[in-house]
Formats: sequence, structure tokens, C-alpha cells
Amino acid sequence: MTLSVIVPTLNEEKDLPDCLSSLKGLAKEIIVVDSGSTDKTTAIARKFGAKVVQHPFISYSDTRNFGDSVAMGDWILSLEADVTISSELSAEILEAIRSDRFDAYFLSRLNIIWGAPVFHTDWGPKDDTHIWLYRRGAGLWKSLVHEEFVTDKKVGRLKSFLIHKNYETISEFIDKINKYSDLAVRQKNYFPNWWFLRDFFKRYFYKLGFLDGFRGLFLSYLQAVYYLTLMVKRHIKAI
Repeated sequence: MTLSVIVPTLNEEKDLPDCLSSLKGLAKEIIVVDSGSTDKTTAIARKFGAKVVQHPFISYSDTRNFGDSVAMGDWILSLEADVTISSELSAEILEAIRSDRFDAYFLSRLNIIWGAPVFHTDWGPKDDTHIWLYRRGAGLWKSLVHEEFVTDKKVGRLKSFLIHKNYETISEFIDKINKYSDLAVRQKNYFPNWWFLRDFFKRYFYKLGFLDGFRGLFLSYLQAVYYLTLMVKRHIKAI
């Protein structure tokens, strides 16, 4: 069994080296799907031996599906440029693709946000779990924003975490709120007007965000702001 790794990029020169370094010895091919980077992203990718293909950004799902379409491996590991793989997870992935037990696997992410790991607030590894490893052709990526791999095949779960160097600054988070809410409006992914309150209380209390200290409080607040932003954009568009 051979493995292809897909990494979508747009100006990822800061994080990409760590990501590609962590993949050493894991994959037969690494494909960087670039959407027009203007920094050193593509040069760094080629330096690490990755294949670079250009593809205009339409949606996150479209980018990942395009990457899957050009992959040659029996299995695909779809990553983000700010994710790294530990040696333990690498060994677990290789063991998984040698097995015939499952056609896809859930992997959890340990998010590093504002300089520290977050274990609660609906951002911890228990909640941030998605299908990132799958047989080529086992399914498709769907949704414009918060894309998910959808399959009707047998799905297993790996134990080790992806390390996700997520938001480093508040400004970065706010930029994502604006970008993701725009995509959600395009997709008509709407929620009731009171959803921002529901989300805050869910994250801070039910998902134990208060155990993450000020990060849990501010993450809960900013996620509520996302739903408020989406509500306002929806109403403005309707005028």
C-alpha cells in the first residue's frame, strides 16, 4: 500500500517547512495544491521534494477533491500546512494502511491556540476529530466551509493526535471569522438568530471551556461573534 499526502496552500512559508519535515519517510508522494501563493511557499515545497500543482481557490472542499484527483497513492492523507505528524502517529498511519480493516480513519487534532494547547471549549482532541486518512476513491470532500470527508465505507480511528498550530494571534482569528462567514453566506448555511448564545454556553460551560482559562473564555466569545457576524451578513444580503 502506498500513501499520498495532500497539502493545500496559500502563502504558507512560515508553517510549511515543519509540516513537510514531519512527513519524512511516510509518503510515496507529497502534493502541494497551491492557490496562487506570492511568498516562498512553492519554492519550499519543491525543496522538500513535493510536487506542486496550481489550482484556483473555489472552496476548501474543491481544493481537497482536486488534490485527491491527481494523487497516485492507494491511500490519501489530507493535511493542512500548519499541521505536523509525530513519529508515533506516523507509525500508526503506516500500520493502518497495511491493514484491510477499514477504508478511512478519524484523526484527532491537538490545537495550539495563542501559544498553548487547548483541551476543551469544543476545540480539544475529543471534539476536533475528522476523517483525514482514507483509501483513494473512498469518498468526497463536501461543504464550502468546515469541509468534511464523506464516505459510506468502514471507518476506524487512530489514537495519536495531529499537532495543529492553529491561531497565533487574535487578528488571525478575526480574519477567519470574516472569511468563513462569507463562505457560509454563499452556501446559505444559516442558523437561528439566537445561535450565538447557544454556542457560547455550549463551549464555555457544557464543553468545559472555563478549564482552558482565558483562552476558553475568549474562544467561546469569538465563536459567538462568528454567528453574530453570519446573522448580520445574511440580513444585509437580504435587503
